This record gives sequence, C-alpha cells and structure tokens, in this order.
Amino acid sequence: MVGGGDIIGSCFENELFNEHRIMIPPNVYGKIVEIMPRGHYTVSQPIMTIEFEGKRKDISMSHFWPVRFPRPCVEKLAGKIPLLTGQRVLDSLFPSV
Repeated sequence: MVGGGDIIGSCFENELFNEHRIMIPPNVYGKIVEIMPRGHYTVSQPIMTIEFEGKRKDISMSHFWPVRFPRPCVEKLAGKIPLLTGQRVLDSLFPSV
C-alpha cells in the first residue's frame, strides 16, 4: 500500500540536479498493481499503476498541482532567519524568511 508523498523511485536528471525523486501525488492511495519495466520514459508516460477501491490510476514521474491550492503538509515551521539577497530594494520591499 502506497500513499501521497511516498518516494517510489529515483532517476538521473542532469549534471546539476543528479537525482530526480519520483513520488506518489498527494491525495492518491492504493495498492501497486503494475510496475513498468526498466527503460527510458518521458515524465508524462505512466511508470506504475495503482488500484484503490476498484479504480485504477496511472502514476507518472510528474503530476499537476494547481498554484492556488497549497500543498498538504503536517506542520509549517516558523521562520527565524531572513533570506537576504544582497539587493536592498528586494530585501526591503519583498522580505522572505
């Protein structure tokens, strides 16, 4: 049984970003029914099929998440140290923690 946020694998991305972790999308749960064989896939091709309550869902290396909906998280950590960019205009008008 796998659920949202579980890491199911990884693949090489590029020289700058070596490891691309493949995760189950949030709010998706189920039993692994099929795993595609080792090979070369695009980010939109299914690499796994999950079944939950009689419904099957294909899992790919990427998933869509609307910008206006926050990602589910257990807790939000409080900010302690400001992120300083070195640009006074940005640091004063758009402070980030």
